[in-house]
Amino acid sequence: MVYLHHHVVWAWVLVASQVRISSGPGGQLQGRIPAEARPCPAVPRRYRDAALASKGKKTKNILCRPQNCVQEEEVNVSIYLNCKGPKQLAKNWHVCAQFIFAISNPNDGTCYLQHGGKARFSDSTQILGFSKFAELDKLLGPDDSRVKPIIENHEAVVTAFVQVFKDETGFLWHDFVNYDSKKETGYVSLKNHGGAGYLNPLLQLLFSNTYLRKAVYQIPTEHDGPDSVALTLQRIFYELQTSDKAVGIAQLTKSLSAWKSLDVSQSQVVHEFMRMLQHELQSRTKNTSVDGFFQYLFVGKCKRYIKCINVDHESSQEENFSDVQLDIKDFQGRPFKTLQESLKAYVAPQKIDGDKKHYAGDDHGLQDANEGTVFIEFPPVLHLHLNRFEYNFQEDKQIKIDDPLEFPSKLDLAPYLDESADKTANWNYRLQGVLVHSGEAQEIKYFAFIQPHPQSKWYKFDDDRVIPVTAGEVLKSSTNVHMLVYIRESKEAAIRTTITQADTPTHLKSLLQQEQRLHEQKKKEDEERHLYLTTKIVTEETFRVFQGFDLALFDDKTMPPSDVPTFRVAKKQRFLDFKSTLARDLGYQPERIRLRPLLVPVDRPRAAVPENDQALTMEVIRDTAMASSTQDLKLYLEILDPEHEAEAAESEERQVMIMVKYFNVSDQALSGIGHFWVKEGQRVADLVSLINARMKFPKGSRLKMYEERRPGRIVLMDPNTTFGEAQMLDGDIICFEIEFSDEELEKLGRQHAYLDPVSFYDFLANRVLVRFKPRHTNMAKMIEFDIPLSKTLTYSQMAHLVGKRLHRNPARLRFINSEQGDPHHVIRRRGTVADMIESSDNDCINNILFYELLDLPADEVEANRKVKITWTGAHNREDGNYLFLMPKTASIQDVIDKLMQLSTFITFSKNSTRKIKLFTFHDGQIEKQFSGEELLINVADLENLHATELKTVTTQYDPVAMLKMLQFVKKLNVDGTNHQTWLKTVESILGMTTGKVNLLTSPDQTIGCAEDLIIKQAIAASVDDALVLTVVEAESGMEAFEKIQKHWGSRNKQVMIMKEILQTRFKICDATADIGSHFQVIKNLAGRLFKSGFELTKESFIGLLFHLSLPRLDIPPFGNISRRIDARPGGAATISNDQLVQLAQTELQKFRKNRKTTSATSNSNPTEPSSSTGKSINRGPQTSKPCHNCSH
Repeated sequence: MVYLHHHVVWAWVLVASQVRISSGPGGQLQGRIPAEARPCPAVPRRYRDAALASKGKKTKNILCRPQNCVQEEEVNVSIYLNCKGPKQLAKNWHVCAQFIFAISNPNDGTCYLQHGGKARFSDSTQILGFSKFAELDKLLGPDDSRVKPIIENHEAVVTAFVQVFKDETGFLWHDFVNYDSKKETGYVSLKNHGGAGYLNPLLQLLFSNTYLRKAVYQIPTEHDGPDSVALTLQRIFYELQTSDKAVGIAQLTKSLSAWKSLDVSQSQVVHEFMRMLQHELQSRTKNTSVDGFFQYLFVGKCKRYIKCINVDHESSQEENFSDVQLDIKDFQGRPFKTLQESLKAYVAPQKIDGDKKHYAGDDHGLQDANEGTVFIEFPPVLHLHLNRFEYNFQEDKQIKIDDPLEFPSKLDLAPYLDESADKTANWNYRLQGVLVHSGEAQEIKYFAFIQPHPQSKWYKFDDDRVIPVTAGEVLKSSTNVHMLVYIRESKEAAIRTTITQADTPTHLKSLLQQEQRLHEQKKKEDEERHLYLTTKIVTEETFRVFQGFDLALFDDKTMPPSDVPTFRVAKKQRFLDFKSTLARDLGYQPERIRLRPLLVPVDRPRAAVPENDQALTMEVIRDTAMASSTQDLKLYLEILDPEHEAEAAESEERQVMIMVKYFNVSDQALSGIGHFWVKEGQRVADLVSLINARMKFPKGSRLKMYEERRPGRIVLMDPNTTFGEAQMLDGDIICFEIEFSDEELEKLGRQHAYLDPVSFYDFLANRVLVRFKPRHTNMAKMIEFDIPLSKTLTYSQMAHLVGKRLHRNPARLRFINSEQGDPHHVIRRRGTVADMIESSDNDCINNILFYELLDLPADEVEANRKVKITWTGAHNREDGNYLFLMPKTASIQDVIDKLMQLSTFITFSKNSTRKIKLFTFHDGQIEKQFSGEELLINVADLENLHATELKTVTTQYDPVAMLKMLQFVKKLNVDGTNHQTWLKTVESILGMTTGKVNLLTSPDQTIGCAEDLIIKQAIAASVDDALVLTVVEAESGMEAFEKIQKHWGSRNKQVMIMKEILQTRFKICDATADIGSHFQVIKNLAGRLFKSGFELTKESFIGLLFHLSLPRLDIPPFGNISRRIDARPGGAATISNDQLVQLAQTELQKFRKNRKTTSATSNSNPTEPSSSTGKSINRGPQTSKPCHNCSH
């Protein structure tokens, strides 16, 4: 017998007889199947339980299952492990154990069969094992793996090896059935709403920072709407703090949808989310008591520097950072083993020497230097993002780096501080949270390990539950860690402060309490729904204002339901009690009203509810009146007329209650005028005088009577027909109208009016509620309104109604349909309302039409196209906007001619071609340049045209080429490099040969072939190898752009490389960098690209290196490099890297020798104007209005 934490473990071998089991050392149980063991055909239906004494100490149970012991059928050996605790045992006890069962030959232990497993034993699971450990027949003979049978001479040895594990968390191998996170850990999980799988664990990390939670609670959100990110964040934090169940984040996900640049499919989205959250919280806390809390918690300082080794020269720049992004591998692709190694590599200087030396100014020249980044100050809460994803160019997708990176529970950051920092302070940090990415790179699946307090347990937060884990399990997650959160020990007490109910906003608590009350009320109503029924009362007022078939509208998709008194009534309530309550609530005397059920399938008030049955219940009335017991009970409230009641009591002839409506042709409306009691023998014409009297029409007014039979069936009645002949019943409806003359009808027809109830009811049957909105928000005094329209209305009929509502000429209204609530396409003047809206249901989100007011009639506008042109003049700025109409049959050249006639801004420069170039922008990039022959009917976008003067390369620089250059680079560098920086760079390129600094911004400067060659070469360096020849053969940079744009789709890989190169280029851009340092940066980057498997030829790399390094050299001699390279056979494609550097150094030496001469003769360079005091006045860049197409 083996005791496992005071629990007795038994092994049960289920065969036909008893097995002697004895205890062995090391958790081993052993026994023999005796010789007399046989299958037993006569076993009771229950397990056979035979008592057996083991060495006279304890009794064990040997069981046999009858279904496995039937003669001549398969007999299985079943073995189970039983863990049965002593009688006095704590509730919810459990034992975790691994076990192996083995059956072996009694004489040869090498002949055996074994199976094993692991289990969590508890009150509910005391027996675990194998119901089919082996077939008995297979143990009785040899097989391929053994020469002897396991059961020999009817005996075998049964051995159980059992190892008990210490369950440090209490949840090892837990099945989590009925698991309660709040009860077990004090924390709850967040519900997964799909998409952004990182969001739940990241929110849990933020929630665990009580300093941040307190600050978020203090953001003023009393007047925020439900889409407020700050309010939603407060709400989630409060619910995580107080709720006993998982908290939903659907509203936050909806609020975050406004962050359109947040792409949840990207692996680096965690970093992006934190950046955008920082911006949101900073803007919401500005000028509040918690202004700057985010910066205090998460923002530190670092320094980027280039420091010479042999001379005292250093250039540096301090920057703020809110997180640190660390590599998993070094530049050679070797994985780091520890977090400290990655941090060390992050701050390690990179040596710049040899032909890559740093230019330290004229005083020091080219020098060996170190370049790198060091930290000046770490924030109290440090987020370390690990770059676990890299792009695989061969597979064209992101892949995950699974190399382990060990990280400590305590981290000393003093070694990574700058020399100027105070290293005597306590820079020890304690691990507080770990964000783990699970699965492949394409899977957005995350969970978090969090230690809420220094002395608390670690917990794992995922979408299903919160469970305790060991610190060892946290540290073993090194292959999947995506982000680490460390807290500075000296700030830990303030950051992990205790939070109380007093710290939460009172308005938030009130809001949630109110929602909780409503939720509980609704829940109670749902639970008691089967005990109640909904009763709706149609009154005479309801009937009077209702516009439609029958007495009221209850369930309809096209229009809102009628507003009727509604009651929640117990099904078992007596009818008479309900009537008394209803009369009191509505202000009637019970004896003066009568209730009539509206019977299905038509809602007509037939027979009144009998009041002589004292026990009649509301449920009985509903079941009698309605076709389905699930429907609401609808009652018509009839106000009794004492005179009629007395007359009816004396009359022997049957009377019928007729409901009557009036169709007012002038007002285009229905109105219920009540009910009339008529005798079956009376004619329909007899009702006319009664109606005239009630309506106070002139005596003898002629009326037309129509019967409402069913929807779509409105029938004109014969005045001489009796009500009996017409088979009219109680509650049937007659609609009347005043009879008009032909002249009056013709006049009403010109007003697009419905002339009879038949056409008006047809309108009601096809009506849909449409919301009209002004298309442009700057349309002054324009309103938003709803109009019920028939789906059969034509465009002109709809325009008439809208024009009447707006008091505008309908001919000058134009309508635009909607897509998901936004303007989409202009609606052509044909079709019906049903063709114009998204849905025929009463859904105002779908049934939206936008309108705009035109200066010309809409039909005239349809025959033309609106053209909007922005003129781009000198200095690359917008000088004017033009808007006019052109016939659809016109050409682009006609547009240019029209522009020439209208323009007051266009001025041509000296020796100009006096021609205009027209082009379009799309999605932030120049899309097309027109030749002039295109027809307007074939041009999609005529409201985004741009025009500029057509110049030749040999006379003046073309602003269009400049715009294209800017847009090209902007697309490559999608992170948003400032276009002015690029403009300055291009000016530096052109200034190399001309010496004219303001070449691009001065309308008097011209550009020659040498300058244009530089632009062409810059383009060539940015495209695929296959396109280089195309660019070189182009006559100008402008033509080169036009040619490569056709091949843009083939440049996906090159775009990614160019983006990283450009980011690096601008990152190190400062006045002290020289050709050597820049060469090294680009070469190292290209080296990484080579190792990643990207196929880039040496020639392409040389061209890339040269043309991206050239802009760093703001000195004229490098213009000669372009000419000398171009003069070589094959151009840049044949020059080696060493030749290029040697050529550059030669030209630099020449420049230094001739510097004095160059300075004396360079009078063409413009100088800064001087003030009256003789001091230079730095005016800075001219502040002209930038062209919106290339600005940020």
